Amino acid sequence: MNTKEYVESLFSGYEVTENLKDFMEELMSNLDARIANLVRKGLSEQGAFDKACAELGDISVLAQDLSLKKRREVYEEVYMDVRKYISPGRMAAFVIFGIIALFGIIIAIISFLATGWFFHRGWLFDPKWPFGRDIGIITFLGALLPFIVTSISGFTFLGLTQDTKSHFPMSRKRAAWYTAATAMISFGLIVMPITYFAVRFDGVGNFAIIASIAVLIPFVLPGGGLLAYLVLSEKPRLKPWAASLQEVTIKQQMEMYADPAAANRYGLFSGAIWIFAAALFFLLGFLLGFKFSWVVFIFAVAIQLVLQGFMMKKK
Repeated sequence: MNTKEYVESLFSGYEVTENLKDFMEELMSNLDARIANLVRKGLSEQGAFDKACAELGDISVLAQDLSLKKRREVYEEVYMDVRKYISPGRMAAFVIFGIIALFGIIIAIISFLATGWFFHRGWLFDPKWPFGRDIGIITFLGALLPFIVTSISGFTFLGLTQDTKSHFPMSRKRAAWYTAATAMISFGLIVMPITYFAVRFDGVGNFAIIASIAVLIPFVLPGGGLLAYLVLSEKPRLKPWAASLQEVTIKQQMEMYADPAAANRYGLFSGAIWIFAAALFFLLGFLLGFKFSWVVFIFAVAIQLVLQGFMMKKK
């Protein structure tokens, strides 16, 4: 084996980059010079070759660094340039669906105010009738329904088929199924209060709750089932650099919990935080009122995240 074959065998498992090529040529030149020097000192060519190769030591770390540096440059160039993602047409579609949502909100507010104005003048119903004001809520939600469902569906489809710096775009067929699921869920959630106030508007108060819950069966239930199936059968769409970062994060999490002592400390501290938060919640609830004491849990979550950050091993 000559020096060229030997050096190429050392780097056979690495990505060939310009930096790595230059390093290999320089290494071959130095290796040939060292072998020639050892031969002049009386060693045989094979002995000089073996001794020069042994003096090289472990250069795999340097080769890996050179290859990884090039891979990072490629990832940053290909995947992390935000300007490559949203095309003018797609940007216009996002704006259009935003305008549709805003238009629906404005129309719903106008409908609600107009209904109230007619009601107070006695042009629609008797102002003394106890269920008369429900018609305003029905009008508001009914006017809002088509615009909000349309905008939610559009944003869902555009968002899932959008190429981002961390995710590849989803196929249009699968994104259409996601869009159908979100449309059914959003439609059912808005129709539910409309049904409640409509039935209550007819004077059947006890049946209103049953009728509104029944609306979930043909809309929210199948939509939620379809959405659950799509989420559970979803394939990874992370780009290489984001997947690599996710693997490192998961590895750090596993290392943290793999240490029994660290896991026990984390569990004890977490339990103490939430026991203290629960006690403080009830104490402040009785002293100041429960409408303010819930803020305690926000601080508890923040302290929990800080604790988790300290427990994670830095790389």
